[in-house]
Amino acid sequence: MALRPDPSAPSTSVVVPAYHSDATIGRLLDGLRVQTFGDFELIVVNSSQEGRTEQIVRETLPEARFEQSRQRLLPHAARNRGVEVARGSRLAFTDPDCVPEPTWLERLVAASDRGHGLVVGAMDLLDTSAYARAVHLCKFAHWLPGASEGHRTIAPTANALYTREAWDAIGPFRADSFSSDTLHSWSAARLGFRPWFEPTAIVSHHHDGTTRSFLHERRLRGEDFARIRAAEGGHSRGWAAARLVGLPAVPLVELVRVGISASRAGWGRPFATTTPLQLAANTAWALGEARAYARLLRGGPPAR
Repeated sequence: MALRPDPSAPSTSVVVPAYHSDATIGRLLDGLRVQTFGDFELIVVNSSQEGRTEQIVRETLPEARFEQSRQRLLPHAARNRGVEVARGSRLAFTDPDCVPEPTWLERLVAASDRGHGLVVGAMDLLDTSAYARAVHLCKFAHWLPGASEGHRTIAPTANALYTREAWDAIGPFRADSFSSDTLHSWSAARLGFRPWFEPTAIVSHHHDGTTRSFLHERRLRGEDFARIRAAEGGHSRGWAAARLVGLPAVPLVELVRVGISASRAGWGRPFATTTPLQLAANTAWALGEARAYARLLRGGPPAR
């Protein structure tokens, strides 16, 4: 069970998972130092066996709580660990390769105070390359700055805030999957905590890597998503077969969805100029899903 806040505890706990994050976490910490909302604690859960990340945290924000794991933790497992030691009545999540706007926490908390148990903020972009824009649109097109506030289906954990009531009702993230924020958001909606998008609560994301590594990641994430979805839903082989039949349409359908969201947020030009890479990434995702569904049809386990 999550720890309950004591009377002297901060109102909000910010939880950050880290893994070889020394190249980027300094910018995140600088952004947290200048937040207009100051009633928060920072918890960094690191699972890389190096000392540089801890050194940067100690030097930049010495009041932060630094949790070192002896084992490699996937991001959602690290977030769960951070929640276990958090004292706040609200739980905010972001990533070590993000930089928050000064009003980030203030805007998330204000939206939460308006009655939203799960708030998701906007995802802006630090880089300006075509590659970074394509990656960003593939991952965050539905949460761009400039979009209208309102309900969303998913709350990415790069920029999300939960009340304790919502978190305790939903339970922790599934620790063994990169798709846990999707599953968590679906569970939240079923319990009455439909994610609310607050476009003024902005963090900017850094995307590194290469086209090859990105396409590889998309295939693996598609496979992971399908694997976990099949396991969580207890779906049959017939369901997997139906999904396989429909997969060829997924790359184009997703491209259209992203195009609509991008245009509404004023990102129409970046979308148009990066369409080929987005389509390739969507295809890689669909191939990953196909691998998982084919394994289920062969009688293999849907989840590890």
